[in-house]
Amino acid sequence: MATETSTGPTHMTTGPTADPRSAERVGQLRLPDGRTLSYATFDAESDAERVGPDDRPWVVVLDGPGSRGLARAAAPAAATLGIRLAAPDRAGFGATSEASDRGIADWPADHAALLDALGTECAGILGQSGGTPYALAAAAALRERVPAVALVGALAPLEEPANMATAGRQLRGGVKLARRAPWLLRLVLRGAARGARKDPERAARKVMKDAPPADVAVLEDPALWALHVRVTAEILGRPAALAGEIGLLARAWGVDLAAVTCPVALWSGECDETHPTAHSRWLAARLGAAPVRVVPGAATFGMLPVYGDALRFAAGGSV
Repeated sequence: MATETSTGPTHMTTGPTADPRSAERVGQLRLPDGRTLSYATFDAESDAERVGPDDRPWVVVLDGPGSRGLARAAAPAAATLGIRLAAPDRAGFGATSEASDRGIADWPADHAALLDALGTECAGILGQSGGTPYALAAAAALRERVPAVALVGALAPLEEPANMATAGRQLRGGVKLARRAPWLLRLVLRGAARGARKDPERAARKVMKDAPPADVAVLEDPALWALHVRVTAEILGRPAALAGEIGLLARAWGVDLAAVTCPVALWSGECDETHPTAHSRWLAARLGAAPVRVVPGAATFGMLPVYGDALRFAAGGSV
């Protein structure tokens, strides 16, 4: 383990990704207010292999609550494209400090600190699900540091009745509990956490219930199934933090979408019932008529084939 400075990032290599070409390294940094932000990086090149300056682009991956799954699954495509990934942990997940007093609109300061720790002036963003508002908050506040945003399976603001009505049943239920009975939401999530600890495979199978054939086919790959089991356990393993994130999604984001001036593109699974294509189209209409590409037959895991296109766009290129 190497520490760059007493208050700077610390890195260590951790468990496998879906592809051995991209090692997952975990880092931590101390934020100006004393909180800790943990994150993972995925890089196909080791420091020992690198010769000369490294000008490969960075893309920050902002997934749903507590998940590094998108970054891990996208790491092989990133390696092929020569893109480095960073996946920060939001409040209460990983080693990131709990922060009940912070909202979605506060995220850009942490995002900027992450870019500074990575030693990069700018980085594109790949977002998904509950990571959507954080991606757009960073793009709105850090215009010079975010060249493009790619969203796969975007979630629109749930304060809008039409968006709430079309969101997935489980998401709607969680949001309603967060608004009306947060104590009950925490109780339900603690029960789910116990179940995941007892039988992580069963918890992972429950997530796949009613998944379309395209998603099932992706997870027939043993490495990707193992990744799914691992990520499911990680997400459910922090019930208090998960309840906090659902609570933030239940309220107004506090993000001015009109302030997002960088290019944005959206990909949506045709069969995604949790964050349906209607959500992507709602956002697109408010983000300069951003393009929406619908992936036939896919929900969430079936989006894997478009990760390369989304990463290329996020890094500042074209699809």
